[in-house]
Amino acid sequence: MNKTLLVFTILFAGIVCGLSAQSVEKLRPVSGRVMDAENGEPLAGGSVMIMAPDTTSMFAGSSTGTNGRFIIKDVKPGQYLIKISYIGYHNFYRPLHVADSTNSVAVGTVLLTPSSVMLETAVVKGQAAQVEVKEDTLIFNAAAFKVPEGSVLEELIRKMPGAEVADDGTIKINGKTVKKILVEGKEFFSGQKNMAMKNIPTEIVDKVKAYDKQSDLARITGIDDGEEETVLDLSIKKRHETRMVW
Repeated sequence: MNKTLLVFTILFAGIVCGLSAQSVEKLRPVSGRVMDAENGEPLAGGSVMIMAPDTTSMFAGSSTGTNGRFIIKDVKPGQYLIKISYIGYHNFYRPLHVADSTNSVAVGTVLLTPSSVMLETAVVKGQAAQVEVKEDTLIFNAAAFKVPEGSVLEELIRKMPGAEVADDGTIKINGKTVKKILVEGKEFFSGQKNMAMKNIPTEIVDKVKAYDKQSDLARITGIDDGEEETVLDLSIKKRHETRMVW
C-alpha cells in the first residue's frame, strides 16, 4: 500500500512539474538595424513597433539608437507584424514570426526609402519616435501624433498604438485596463479618469507614460501585496505647468 502511494505521488509530482514548465513561456529578444536605403546612413530615433497582424494592438516597441540599432526584449512566441517608421521615409512592414524553438529573432538590416512627398512638406528636425520603451514603461511622445487643434486628452490616447478607449470611458493599453490617470506622478481630478480625459487639453501634454505601479494599500503599508495597477502618467510641457492645479 505504501509503495503504491509512493509511486502515485511521484507520478503526480512529475505531471504537476511538467504542466508548470509548460505554463512558463520563454520570452525572446527581437533586434535589428535601420538605415537609409540611398546613402546607407543609420537612422536614429526611428519608431519600431511589434503589433498584431491586423494592427489593432501593439505588444512592444522601441526606438533606434545612434547607430540605427534596436532591440525589443521579452517578446512572446507568436505571429506579429513589425512596423518601422521614420519621418521623411516610407513606413516599413513585415510579418514577424517568433518561434518557440529560437532563443532570439534577428530582423537584420532594414533599409527605409525616403519619401519625396513627405520631405517636401515637412521640416525634418529629428522627429521623436511615437513610442519609446524604458524598462517597464511605455513612453508616448504627444508631439508625434496629429490631433485636431483644441482637442482633449481622449483624442490623443485614441491615436496611441496599442490603446483602446471604450464608449464607457474604459482605457486599455495593450490589453491592460488603466486604473488611474496621473499628472507628473500625482492624481488629478481626484482620480476620475473620465474627467481627465474630457478636460485636459492635448496642447499642454508632452509625454504619456504607461506603467504598472503598486496598489494604494501596498504603498500605505509598505508591504508588497503583489497587486499592481496600470496607470497613465502625463508629463506637462514646462510653459503650461502653471495651468495645472492639484
